[in-house]
Amino acid sequence: MPDKTKYGWIGGGKVSIPIPMGASEVIKAKSGRFIKPDGSRRGEIAGDGDTRLSGFVESGDQTCSATEGATVLNNIIDTTAKFRIPLRYDGVTYTVNYSDALKGTKHDLVVISNIQYANVTDATEMVIIVVGGKAASSISANDGYIDCMFNPSKLHITD
Repeated sequence: MPDKTKYGWIGGGKVSIPIPMGASEVIKAKSGRFIKPDGSRRGEIAGDGDTRLSGFVESGDQTCSATEGATVLNNIIDTTAKFRIPLRYDGVTYTVNYSDALKGTKHDLVVISNIQYANVTDATEMVIIVVGGKAASSISANDGYIDCMFNPSKLHITD
């Protein structure tokens, strides 16, 4: 049976601004699409180790232009927005599955094979706040997800 889970914005506010993207950024529809700022404040897909977010872009599957800033996407910056993103749970490196005990906790993102996942095993960068989700049915099913919000203290650059 095909996965009919909707990923992306699922509720709350939707204040947004256009953002030029970095060169050749790969965006997947069945993925998280949280972005971080690059050195020129263009958007890049956020991953493990990123401590700042600059929003969540709306897009289907695409590879951005090879020219820096040539692809412009809608970037949700609303701190009341809720998003659904896939959960990384493999039982080896990513050992925590979703449960209601995660609600309200802060966690990280990870990108594997161009897919951005919630990493609820790690809470180092704490860029997202868990507000709900669905546990993966097994370590190989890849059918779990996390409903989350921005951690407001990790949104935008502080200069």
